[in-house]
Amino acid sequence: METLLTVIHVGVALFMILVVLVQGGHSGGVGAAFGGGSSSGLLGATGATTLLGKLTYAAAAIFMVSSISLSVLQGKSGDVGLGKKLQEKAAAAAASPSPAVAPGSATLPSASPGPATSQQPVAAPVTKP
Repeated sequence: METLLTVIHVGVALFMILVVLVQGGHSGGVGAAFGGGSSSGLLGATGATTLLGKLTYAAAAIFMVSSISLSVLQGKSGDVGLGKKLQEKAAAAAASPSPAVAPGSATLPSASPGPATSQQPVAAPVTKP
């Protein structure tokens, strides 16, 4: 169902792009290049405005309905949202042991010439206001 709705959504989007480009604006648009400037015929000066206007409104309505439907389907398809990911991350952080560091102190690597294997706490400077 979601795949069919996605295909319809993309098709309507491409159709809407085409219809909007063919419409004549103040300077005629792409429709004037294909003989749309004449007043006779199906896509004449008055016919083009009403027919293309109605096609644009219909395509926009279908596009909006398919957008809303896709977002509702996506929301119901699974609980893979930001809230669940944050809860999982908080649960993982609570489960893993963290090293105890005194408040107001930072840890810096030791300055010994050998490999740095231990951390030495360093007191943070105290500033008075």
